This record gives sequence, structure tokens and C-alpha cells, in this order.
Amino acid sequence: MNTGLAFVGRKREIARLLALHALGKHVLIVGHAGIGKTALLRQVRQYCPLLQWGETSSLRRICDSFERQLGWVHHKFNLIERKNRLLGYLLRQGEAIAFDHVQRTTPRIARFIAHLAEQIPIWIACRSDNPQDIGHVWPELYKFTRVEISPLTEIEMRALVAEAVAQGNIPGNTREHVNELHQMSGGNPRILEELLIELGKCKYKIDNSFNLNLLNLDRRIHEIDLSIRAAAEAQE
Repeated sequence: MNTGLAFVGRKREIARLLALHALGKHVLIVGHAGIGKTALLRQVRQYCPLLQWGETSSLRRICDSFERQLGWVHHKFNLIERKNRLLGYLLRQGEAIAFDHVQRTTPRIARFIAHLAEQIPIWIACRSDNPQDIGHVWPELYKFTRVEISPLTEIEMRALVAEAVAQGNIPGNTREHVNELHQMSGGNPRILEELLIELGKCKYKIDNSFNLNLLNLDRRIHEIDLSIRAAAEAQE
């Protein structure tokens, strides 16, 4: 179901990000999990050049990810040679680079990002910019313009639910329960989308608090199930 959740109430943030891109600024995007940071980066890419990276846990994985995108093979290059080849390519391209899901950066990753930031705009998307959360890149953050992504307000959520009803994705009486949905989701677009997807399955009649609580319980069970699967896949 395409509810357009990521961009309801986000026009101001998108406009600011586009303006910062035009100025060639370093950008720090901060917000809780599910708030829409990755979706905003994808939206910005629709309007201007921005390389987006989702793997920053190690330098080797950064090289692996980018080499796959470019169709490169590293033959018998060691990691330093692969890093230098990648740095040379990125600096020649000169495009802004967005590092997504940044957390607990190692000294090596921090040096890699800082080296790029000397010559090209760097964007970092993270859940927290506290030193213990973001890691060794923290001393570089004074160079970045901070953009915090806030939860959706109830008014924004009301517009979103109305749009989903108009598209026929959820029952019409959902509009009467926006306040409860806002409380359940905390204004988090990902959680709200999960709730609306469950509503779209037509298993619930949300005419009382019991059924609303059942809806939220099922969403939480589904979320836990997905987390367990993701953890299992990561270990394989």
C-alpha cells in the first residue's frame, strides 16, 4: 500500500535539504528510527545528484557496496588500494555523498569521511549525534548543518489518513480515530504505515478502544517477527 507517508508534512524539510545541496553544504540529518531519513534522501535524489550509501559499518563493506554498484572487481587489490581507488573516483565525480544509517563509526571510517569532506559535500543520516552513538566522526560534525526530523503532528497525520481513505486503502471511519493512531505511533511514519497496512487488511473494526489496542498489538508482534528474521539473516 502506497500511503505517501514519508512526505506528508515534509515539504519544509525537503525544501531546506535542496537549498543546502545547492549551497554545497555538509548536512547532518538526525531522527529516530522510522522517522523517514532514508526516504527523504531518496526524495532529494529525485531533484539533484546525491550518491546514497547505506553501509558504513566498515571500510571493507563500503568498498564492497560501491564496487558492486559500479561493476568493479578488485582482483588482488588489498583494502588500502581499493579505498584509494574509490576515493579517487569519488573526488573526480565531485558529487555530494550521503552516508545513511551512520552509527558507532570506527576511526578508519571517520578518517575516510573526513578526507572526502575536505573536497566534496558530505551528508550523514543518523539516529543520534551523541558521541557515544555516532562514534569517531563526532569531532567533524561542527562542519555540518544539522537538520532534525521531527515526528508528524496530529494535523499532518490527519491529512495523511484522509489521503489514504481517498485512495481506498483503509476504511473511511479511520478518520474518526486519528488521535488514537497518533498516540499509538508517536507520530512515527513507519509505525503509522504499519498500522494503516493492518487496517487495510480489513481484519479490524476500529469502533472501540479494544479493537484499536488489538490492532496495535498485532502491529507490534509483526514488528518483532521482522526483527527476529533480520537478525537471523544477518547471522547467516
